[in-house]
Amino acid sequence: MSQKPEAIVFFDLDGTLFNSQIDVLPSSFEAIKKLKQKNITPMIATGRTPCEVVDLMKKTQIESIIGMNGQVVLYKGEKVFTNDIDKGVIDRLYQYSKQQTGIPLSFYNHEIMRVSQDSEPTKKFYHFLKEQVPPVDDQIYLKSPIQMLLLLCESGEALYRDIFPELTFIRNTPYCVDVFNNGGSKGYGITQLLKNKGFTDVPTYAFGDGMNDFEMFLTVDHPIAMGNAVDELKAQAEFVTDTNDNDGIIKGLQHFGLI
Repeated sequence: MSQKPEAIVFFDLDGTLFNSQIDVLPSSFEAIKKLKQKNITPMIATGRTPCEVVDLMKKTQIESIIGMNGQVVLYKGEKVFTNDIDKGVIDRLYQYSKQQTGIPLSFYNHEIMRVSQDSEPTKKFYHFLKEQVPPVDDQIYLKSPIQMLLLLCESGEALYRDIFPELTFIRNTPYCVDVFNNGGSKGYGITQLLKNKGFTDVPTYAFGDGMNDFEMFLTVDHPIAMGNAVDELKAQAEFVTDTNDNDGIIKGLQHFGLI
């Protein structure tokens, strides 16, 4: 049995734990270390997959993650929850993309990333993330559970919403749209974690900046918006801290007396 934490703090990555240079500030490293000394569990809560942030988790010593906007939950190395997309639905979506829109897809689970083709939109998106293009395998969904898809496009996702009501489509960057089971979100992943681990009485805090943090803000006890957050998210926050470039994380934690 893992020991019950005093509190759990969820950190979004882009625009939150990452500064504008996609780096973690020295003050944030320091803050995470202090949280752990006080038996407060720091967790990443991101649209990214666990395999994309392995190095970051090593570097920050954060061992737990709500990945792919809540489609997978790993707590100190233990797989607590996954929200797999039905293979038939993926097949329909892929056929529609091939025949109607020409939009390439990425297929993600908590261990692997694959793309349907290595084309211009694919290169553009992974270049934007400063990542290598994953291997091409458009049959991966027939062999492995998939928890998130990406539509690699700058526009055109509106058509999909009507045709695939069982899925949620969230534009996450100028070059991609996150796709997962309807009702899936960072908030839903957090709810599954607290329920499955018996942590429902543990105080929860979350830092975020974007619309994919909205459900997370509705789920935790203390939502904290970054100074650079979108206005709709700030409106849901208990506290608005400084920006991701100006020590917003450590200032927010100090405000709540966590460190």
